[in-house]
Amino acid sequence: MSSKGTGYSLALGIVVAFIGYILWQITIGIDTKSDDITTILTNSGDGSAMIQAASILICVGMVVHLTGLISTRGTATGSMESIGILSIAAAIALWVANIGLGISLAEMGEKFTAAMAGAAAGNAEAAATASTIGTAGGFAQAANVATSTMGALLAGIGWLCIGLAYRGNDAKGVISFIPLSILAIIMGLILIVSNIIISTVVSVEAASQLSGIGFILIVIWSVSRGLQIAKD
Repeated sequence: MSSKGTGYSLALGIVVAFIGYILWQITIGIDTKSDDITTILTNSGDGSAMIQAASILICVGMVVHLTGLISTRGTATGSMESIGILSIAAAIALWVANIGLGISLAEMGEKFTAAMAGAAAGNAEAAATASTIGTAGGFAQAANVATSTMGALLAGIGWLCIGLAYRGNDAKGVISFIPLSILAIIMGLILIVSNIIISTVVSVEAASQLSGIGFILIVIWSVSRGLQIAKD
């Protein structure tokens, strides 16, 4: 891949994926707790079109970003860079696979909303259907949370390895005053700490919010590095 292709893939891919992530969070509800199945199913059903659009943005953006990241391989010497890129690739594979769970929640949400309306009208069969869908949605959401957590942990390990590999390297981004190595290490530590410690000691929601900061830093790193590669 040419330097411009590598740079733009690295930068624009992550921006597209992040836009999809924001749309997804807004649709589900930023303040919605991870175990609030009723709200998750209701919001997913009401915003099923937005969920599908966000899913496409996340999948396409992540794949394009990964293509650019793989093309940067060889920037740093040693095996840490390769371990980092492969870890991030595994994380993206988990996240893309996890999109299917999100879409299934949207489909269940539409049926759940209809069943809840029937239950409110006194329909016993609709109430039983709503209960069954709620149970299935709970299992799907649990798998969703577990997969997302593991993906974030792998991404944290990957970015930490890339940061360590870039130490002493002259690779730069367009934001020249931010060292790529230090920023990548910070990103990695945020994701690792949030998904190992914060999610256990505090809550999954707190870990998700802290991970969100890590993802914002990943966007900054990728855009800065990608635009510099394209420029060079």
